[in-house]
Amino acid sequence: MPKSESKNSSVLNMPIAELTRRIQKVEALLTEAESLLPGLRTLTEDDRRHTNGKLRNGESEMLKRVLDAVRAQPGYFTSLADEDEGSDPTKLEVDLIADRLARRELLSQALARFARIEQPLSDSVLHLGEQTRTVLLAAYRIARTLARSDAKLRDQIAPVIDFYSTSSRRSKAGEDAPHSP
Repeated sequence: MPKSESKNSSVLNMPIAELTRRIQKVEALLTEAESLLPGLRTLTEDDRRHTNGKLRNGESEMLKRVLDAVRAQPGYFTSLADEDEGSDPTKLEVDLIADRLARRELLSQALARFARIEQPLSDSVLHLGEQTRTVLLAAYRIARTLARSDAKLRDQIAPVIDFYSTSSRRSKAGEDAPHSP
């Protein structure tokens, strides 16, 4: 592999200018993806935690079989007519339910594709944070101590001291704080 290719082979070592260009392109593509999928729902944390909409692997196929049974014998299922949130309160609207299930499957495919990039992206952010935060917090602790006798250094890191003292107060209220800054 040519040296220039190996240098660009990973977000961990490609030139910052190249990574910046690529991130801008990804952001543009994500903006386009958002515009291609209008009307996506946003649930509250509580709704997300308690929803009955979490389907197991293979469950969608099983639910299609149930739909087939409802289509074959609709009379057996009239008691559910008001449960489908459809427009006809006198019958179970099988086509409406089938349409929703098909939409769920399509959105689930897109979600799976996003998940394949979301986890490694998240892990890379954590990895780079780990590689920088520990050493910089150690440098901060040294700088904070030295700032007591060095006015120039104190002025330079004053916003940092304010940030971490604010973070410490918030952590007492339940938010994340740095490890012993």
